[in-house]
Amino acid sequence: MKKGSFINSRNSPHKSSIKREIFQSSTLLALIVMTIFGFLLSALLYHSETSKARALINRTNHGVALFIDGYFTEIINTIAVLGENKEIRGAMVLGDDARQRILDGYRSITKANNNITYIYSGYENGLMLINDWTPPAGFNPASRPWYRAAMAAKSGTSIGLPYREIKTKEWLVSTSKALKQPGGGYGGAVTVDCSIDQVIHFIAQHDDYKTEISFVIDRFGKIIIHPDQSVLGKSIPEIKDIHQQESGCDLTYHNGNVEYFAHFDRITSTDWTVVTAVDKKEILRPIIVEVLSLVGLTGVIAVVLGLAQSILLSRRLSRPMVELGKKIKAAIAGDEQVGDEYIYPNNEIGIMAREIGQLAAKELTAKTHELEASEEIYKTILMASPDDITIADLSGNIIMVSEAANRIFGYDPDEVPGMSVMDFIAPEDHERARANIVKMIHENYPGPNEYRAVRKDRSCFDIEVNNSLIRDRQGNPVQMVLIVRDITNRKKAEQQIQTLVRQLETERDLAQRNSLTDSLTGLSNRGFFDTFLQAEFSRHTRSGTQLSLIMIDVDHFKNYNDHYGHLAGDNCLRQIASTLKAMVERGTDIVARYGGEEFVVILPDTDCQGAAALAGRIAESVLELALPHATSDTSEFVTVSLGVTSATDHVLTDGSQLVALADQAMYQAKNNGRNRYVVLTASKQGTSITARP
Repeated sequence: MKKGSFINSRNSPHKSSIKREIFQSSTLLALIVMTIFGFLLSALLYHSETSKARALINRTNHGVALFIDGYFTEIINTIAVLGENKEIRGAMVLGDDARQRILDGYRSITKANNNITYIYSGYENGLMLINDWTPPAGFNPASRPWYRAAMAAKSGTSIGLPYREIKTKEWLVSTSKALKQPGGGYGGAVTVDCSIDQVIHFIAQHDDYKTEISFVIDRFGKIIIHPDQSVLGKSIPEIKDIHQQESGCDLTYHNGNVEYFAHFDRITSTDWTVVTAVDKKEILRPIIVEVLSLVGLTGVIAVVLGLAQSILLSRRLSRPMVELGKKIKAAIAGDEQVGDEYIYPNNEIGIMAREIGQLAAKELTAKTHELEASEEIYKTILMASPDDITIADLSGNIIMVSEAANRIFGYDPDEVPGMSVMDFIAPEDHERARANIVKMIHENYPGPNEYRAVRKDRSCFDIEVNNSLIRDRQGNPVQMVLIVRDITNRKKAEQQIQTLVRQLETERDLAQRNSLTDSLTGLSNRGFFDTFLQAEFSRHTRSGTQLSLIMIDVDHFKNYNDHYGHLAGDNCLRQIASTLKAMVERGTDIVARYGGEEFVVILPDTDCQGAAALAGRIAESVLELALPHATSDTSEFVTVSLGVTSATDHVLTDGSQLVALADQAMYQAKNNGRNRYVVLTASKQGTSITARP
């Protein structure tokens, strides 16, 4: 683009016609009617198809839930019968013959039920009853997960996570039950390992949709049965907490970039949840195709109707209206009629044409005088404005400027005409200024725009420019008006304010971070912990929600610091803090540094059993860090002792009491040998302590 050139003055908007306008109006009206009709049909189609899809998903989900419920009910009933067998319960004191009868019974049940792979029982004295396998020396069944799970469930039945058998590669799940001893108490556990390959095969079938998938999650939101083995043990954030919702509900969730329609049902026998989901795109794709077809058909019908209507109306209205336009144009221009005068029909249009012809001559003279008077008024306003007002043609050549040009730019008003507006703008802003002027001409963009400007003495300063167009009678732009204001002082003030605001924001953010965060570990600090605990305890008091607390202390940490040095001690605390952050996954939970080598975890909506399970995992994870501790009497690696407690039965009246119970439980764990956790609960019946290694 050449300097000072913004628009070709010969270009003008396309000339319209009455026929075209009638056609456009008729087509638009028909299109609006057909669009409304098409929208209603599309909405009805969408509702119908999505309802049908959800019904199919619900049917599949209910079938999978019934299948799994029936499958595991049989296993649960089997293990319930085994748990009541007197010989199995008293196997620790029975002879070899009785134990052989137990093994024969296990073998018979396994042969009779193809879904059962193994049956075995273990006892607290180290006895293990299982067919076709000899436990190695020193094997202790009481340390196995299935045994611990059965003891945790006591009189209930424990169903574990699926695992893959090493030899056969078959997917199995352990169902165990604690064995009540004749003299009272529990001293053993009987377990049934059943195959779930049939379950996996069943849920992997696709009856209605290619992307349809069913899977099972446990009460903690972890996926435990899924056709894709790589996702086992993982969770989907948006459906992680559906166990807390009522069974048999529809939902929509995202997994990665894919959105799913889904339905879930609870399995009463296992307390698992079955989720059946279908990619939303697969459901919506046929609906979109039908809607687009409907929209296309609507457009064709609208164009046909508009064309038919425009032809009909043009024949009746076009010619009289065209002649009326010629008459008005000639009257305004002062031209005389050439040739025979068109005879208008004796209707409203003809009467209008005759009256306009008489008024045109009168009004033309009056308007001329009025415009001349207006010119003088505008010129007076132009010269009195404190801002420079410049009038230029569309090529950027200046026609006139106001008196303010001398004060702002240093030019006398008589010097400026003939110069280009670009002569007053710094070269680095020329391209942007041209683009804004083109935008003003084509899009009626008024600004404001800010530029670096150049005075007559070549000094630079900041200006603000507002734009406007002067148009002819046909509405075509012929000139532009630029209102220029010196904003140098304002820009300096804005920069000072922005610098001050940035400084204040930085100081505010730093103060907030320091007030809530522990500087060594990056965890929440003691102050934030106290505030959060007070809020959660108040919520517990009001609504009776579960609230648990875990107090954690690093074993023999003073010895660690004395032996390895404080820098190593700080690094040890940071690694333990990172482990805690990784273990406490829920966004509602809080991990904080309580002081020194002590940490604390607040677990809203969590019962004592869930908190104890998390405490066990934390202790194992810290030990797995394998941080050497040469001066520890407990382990060769760094370990922690944990105290677990929960607020129940509204016995506690303040959050500090909950902290005191957790602290008491933690010291009990230290007294019991460290590297363990102790659960201490207070209820209306009194205080009870449960220790876990």
